[in-house]
Amino acid sequence: MKSDTGSRQPDFSESAARRAAFFDTIQHPLTLWPPALGAATAVGLTLFSIASLPCSAAIAAGGIALGAANWAYRYLGRGDAYMQMHYAELHEQFEKMKRQKSAELAADLKKLDCKQGQAQVGQFEDKFQNLLAVFRRVLSENELTFSRVMGTAEQVYRSGLDNLERVVTLLLNIKVMDRADIAARISALEQKPKRTRADDTNLKALQDQAGVYDQTVQEVDELLAGNEEALATMDKAGNAAVRMKDRSAAQTPREIMAEAMGLLDQMIARANTRNTLAISLEQDLKK
Repeated sequence: MKSDTGSRQPDFSESAARRAAFFDTIQHPLTLWPPALGAATAVGLTLFSIASLPCSAAIAAGGIALGAANWAYRYLGRGDAYMQMHYAELHEQFEKMKRQKSAELAADLKKLDCKQGQAQVGQFEDKFQNLLAVFRRVLSENELTFSRVMGTAEQVYRSGLDNLERVVTLLLNIKVMDRADIAARISALEQKPKRTRADDTNLKALQDQAGVYDQTVQEVDELLAGNEEALATMDKAGNAAVRMKDRSAAQTPREIMAEAMGLLDQMIARANTRNTLAISLEQDLKK
C-alpha cells in the first residue's frame, strides 16, 4: 500500500484491516500449498493409473481440507494478530514518511519565511506524541482499538504535512513576485490620462499577476487555518480520551472513544475534500 505523502491515504478502518488479514492468511504457504500439491498428486496418480479415481479424489480433497483448516485457524483464530501486523506496517510506513517529510518541510518553510507553517511542523509532532501518551494511559497497545485510533491520528498528521507541502509549492510559485511593485505599476497605468495599446496589455498582465498572487495567499491562509483546526482536533480527541477514566463522566467509555474517533474522522474527511479540490484545480490547469 502506497502511503507517501501526497498519495492515497491509507485506510485504518477495521474493515480494511480485516481485508488485509483475510488476504494475508489466504496467501500463507500452508493455505496455498496443500490444495495445490494435493490436486497435482491426484492428477498424476490418475493419469498414470497408479491409484483409483476415488483414491485420487480423496488425496485432492485432503489437500484442500488442510489448506482450508490452516486458513480457518489463522484467520478465525489469529485474525486479530494479523490485523495488528497490518496496522504495524502502516505505522512503520508513516514513521518513515514523517521523518523525511518533516525535516524537508521545516527547511523549505524556513527559506520561504513561512513562520506559521514552520511552527506547525513541530506542533503536529508534539501533539501527536501527546495524544499517543494519553491513549497509552487509557488503552492497551495490544488492543485493536488503540491501533485504530492512533492510525486515525496519523492520518490527521499526514494530512497536515500534505497541506504544508502544498503551502511550500504555492509560496514557491509567488516567491519572485513583488506585490507592492505590481500594485504601484497598476496604479500608475490606471492614472495615466491616455493609455496606449501597450499600456492596456501591460495593465491586464499586471492585474492577472496580482490576481494570482492574491489567490495564492488566500489558499495558503486557508491551508494553514485548516492545520490549526487539525491541531485543535487532536487536543479535543486527547481530552475525550482522558474522560474514559473519569467515573463521573456521563458517557460510557465506548461512547467517549466513539466521540474521539469521530472528531479525527471528521478532520480527515475535511482534509480529503480540500485535497480533492486542489487536485481538480491542477487537472483543470493542465487542460
